Amino acid sequence: MPNSDYVDVATVTTNTTPDSNVDVFLSMDGEPICPNMTDAEFRATVMRLRDDAVRLISLRISELVTWAPVTQARRVEWFGNSAPATRQSVMIGLSAVNAVLARLTPKNFVRSSPGTDKATGCTPATKNLDREVAHVCGPDTATHTISISPLFCTLPDRSRSTKDSKTLTIVHEATHFLDTIGTSDHAYGQFLSRRLAKESPERALKNADSFAWYVCSVD
Repeated sequence: MPNSDYVDVATVTTNTTPDSNVDVFLSMDGEPICPNMTDAEFRATVMRLRDDAVRLISLRISELVTWAPVTQARRVEWFGNSAPATRQSVMIGLSAVNAVLARLTPKNFVRSSPGTDKATGCTPATKNLDREVAHVCGPDTATHTISISPLFCTLPDRSRSTKDSKTLTIVHEATHFLDTIGTSDHAYGQFLSRRLAKESPERALKNADSFAWYVCSVD
């Protein structure tokens, strides 16, 4: 192969003894995904957040099974109605999201980059990158890669009041995968998601933040 096919990985000094070896230790980590924690801390954090998301979704599913008045009110708040068909749709969707989340490992959470987007089969994002928290490629049902942007690292772990959080972000992104709910981003945030539920319930059932706030909002 031509030299352009190679890169230098180390410079070492060795002896002239035949068949002697020199160990070369390489670091492949690069910059931390979150600048405010080591990658080891990041891996532990996302697994704890994933477990929290699974627990919250399991709670919402159990509430849908019992179908108490408070559960119906939550459904109306985020999806516009409490009809049996809507209830069933949300239960099926959340069950699929939980199945995917439960299988995620630290390897599923990567640093956001154009190369990652291409590897998962999507065109790299180019707009509003300074406001992006995370993103996924919806058709990427093979790897379920979640690309993490620096803003994610500044969020609290759990949502309080109207604030976004890391847990909410993970739920939001997981709903985008085509083997979960295949959501879009029709509206962001509590206020606009609640308005979407009133004005367009059918779109709320395909809105990522509607599901994320339904799961993570504090009563």
